[in-house]
Amino acid sequence: MKITSTFSLVMLLSVNAVAITQTELVDRLQSTHPFFTQLDYDQQTVELDYVATTANQDWTLTGSLDSTNTANNQTSSGSVGLTHNLTNTGADIVVSNSWSDGSATDKITLNYTQPLLKNSKGVNDQLAGDLSTIRIDINKLKRYQGAEKFILSQLFKLVDLSFAQQQLTLSARRLELASQELALVKDKFSQSVVDQIDVFLQEDAYQRALQKQLQAEQTLDLLKEELSVTLNMRSNSIISDYDLYKMHAFDLGNLRHYLNGVTEMKTLKLERDLLQRQLLSDKSNAQAQLDLKLGVSNENDNDWNVGLGLSYPIGDTKAKALLNKTQVSLSKTKEAAEEQLIELTVEAGVLKKKLTHLQKLLNTYQARIEIANSRALAEKERYNLGNSQMSFVISAQNNVHEVNLAYAQAAVSYQKSVLEFKAVIDQLL
Repeated sequence: MKITSTFSLVMLLSVNAVAITQTELVDRLQSTHPFFTQLDYDQQTVELDYVATTANQDWTLTGSLDSTNTANNQTSSGSVGLTHNLTNTGADIVVSNSWSDGSATDKITLNYTQPLLKNSKGVNDQLAGDLSTIRIDINKLKRYQGAEKFILSQLFKLVDLSFAQQQLTLSARRLELASQELALVKDKFSQSVVDQIDVFLQEDAYQRALQKQLQAEQTLDLLKEELSVTLNMRSNSIISDYDLYKMHAFDLGNLRHYLNGVTEMKTLKLERDLLQRQLLSDKSNAQAQLDLKLGVSNENDNDWNVGLGLSYPIGDTKAKALLNKTQVSLSKTKEAAEEQLIELTVEAGVLKKKLTHLQKLLNTYQARIEIANSRALAEKERYNLGNSQMSFVISAQNNVHEVNLAYAQAAVSYQKSVLEFKAVIDQLL
């Protein structure tokens, strides 16, 4: 006989009750809980960090005004300039206009500098933006991981709420049966069919059943109160629709290969991409700075210049050290990814084995429940025939309750393990 979650008693105790499924819980949390609002702000912050890295693409305006007085001879001069970095090539453009009282015309110059080795193709100018773009993707994955952990904790509470509902239903059944049995025993005692001791035993059984129901009501009320605040709902309207006894199957193929594509591994892949991108700039910085310089002016028709600028520190200790450091970090990250994959494979493998064993355990409770019900019925019949004691009847009835409760507790362990396994394999959200 399979026990299913029964909400009839809870529904009677609730007004305008709403049964919450796993999907509905997740949707409501994502739409109303400040945890997710904070995640959105975190993403906005990272995206603004990227915008800040594009500042080197802005045109920069410069200007100056000077007045000089020499031997009672006052002259004025000034200049206006624009500079711009072409980050796609690494080139710099400078346009300037200068004038003076002593010159016949304004002087307009255009200078263009193109790096040929260090910062070739703008690899260094683009570094901050490229790294920021990768960090945006990393942040998205970490947001997902953070959301997953938060959702998992709340789904555990939904499972606990289902168990509390089941516990209340079972304790209510036991209390109702104990009440009926107490009434029958009192009636038999009034007819001198049973002894006073049987009445005492049944009264104690009733009080024990009442205590269990009161404890179950307390557990349920506290869980509903907690979830009501989290979900911004009235506590008396919350009912869990999570099926404790539903079995789950997972067909993932090669587990290690499957786990290589989960969020944690994607995050580490992006961390390696960060270092690979940094390595490109480190290699560029280890080269000599060789710049092609071009310039033209309007002063004379033939005013132009072409030149090369070279700069290279002897030994270049700092650039080489940074390059080696990045290479070491890259190697370390590769090993960290392998370690992470091993840990995930162990965690997922253990949980998968645990689910298999828990399924077998849950199947045994079906037989135990049948046996407990049959035993309780047999003890009652024997007692009615005068061949058994009331204590045996009570013990058998309590056993039915305890077996059903143990079945529900085992189902809770199974369902929480299912949720944990889904979280590890990226199937929770």
